[in-house]
Amino acid sequence: MGSESTSKFFVIRTTGGQEQVVIKLLENRIRTKNVGVNSILVLENLKGYIVIEVQDANVVYEVLTGIRHIRGQIKGELQFKDIEGFLIKKPTVTELSIDDTVEIIGGPFKGMKAKITRVDYEKHEATVILLDAPYQLPVTVDANYLKLVQKALQQST
Repeated sequence: MGSESTSKFFVIRTTGGQEQVVIKLLENRIRTKNVGVNSILVLENLKGYIVIEVQDANVVYEVLTGIRHIRGQIKGELQFKDIEGFLIKKPTVTELSIDDTVEIIGGPFKGMKAKITRVDYEKHEATVILLDAPYQLPVTVDANYLKLVQKALQQST
């Protein structure tokens, strides 16, 4: 993807279910005309639309003209922040660290609060001590089942 400051994003309406066909046709046109299209994005849960990223807004018209299954363009430019969530899904484990307080949101300990004692970033797991348990029971939980409640206070040195 291009940089946020110079890229412009536009939503293109297509015939529902024909998004991949449109992309193939656009790829051929972009290759033959050598125009400045950075990327084309299909959102799985948004049928009938694609997002096109370009440097220059004038390129959009040039690229889209005459392509089958294109039904038009949504007026205006889309901001990067509007689509950022669709692009990069950070694994939950990257946000976790030792001594963080978390809530377990899935599995047999769902609804319980816990403190992290160990994080395995490669396996996407964390070992936690259940705060609601009468005794300290270390449990290893899939990081996707953890929701951060409170970050641990960082020791300043």
